[in-house]
Amino acid sequence: MEIDLETNTASCVVTEEMLESSMGCGDTETYAIGMMVALMERAAKRLCDRHIPEGFTTVGVLLNTTHVAPTVRGKEVTATATLLEHSEGQFYFEITASDDRGMIGEATHQRITVPLEKFNQKAKKRGGIRQ
Repeated sequence: MEIDLETNTASCVVTEEMLESSMGCGDTETYAIGMMVALMERAAKRLCDRHIPEGFTTVGVLLNTTHVAPTVRGKEVTATATLLEHSEGQFYFEITASDDRGMIGEATHQRITVPLEKFNQKAKKRGGIRQ
């Protein structure tokens, strides 16, 4: 029996600010892996949003990725997240990123469900911010 897997995509056009050289994480004028990861997480999070109750969100807890090809400024990049499994507030994904020349990266990703307000309060407390 074939399973109909849920997918979601997120896209962006690579700008100067997204380049390794601009971010200080490399010397090349190519799309930074950190920006690719953010795009991948965006695609996955939007897919999670379909499955969680109001007042909750998901946070990424694990991402294993490869960045296999460069993309230059002005090119569009698309990340496609495929939800493989979700249970007990945990979500597992396979994600690919590509540009008009083909795949530029892939990842496996895990997100967990957390109560939004409680999580934000805990983060502020950890950061020394008093309310």
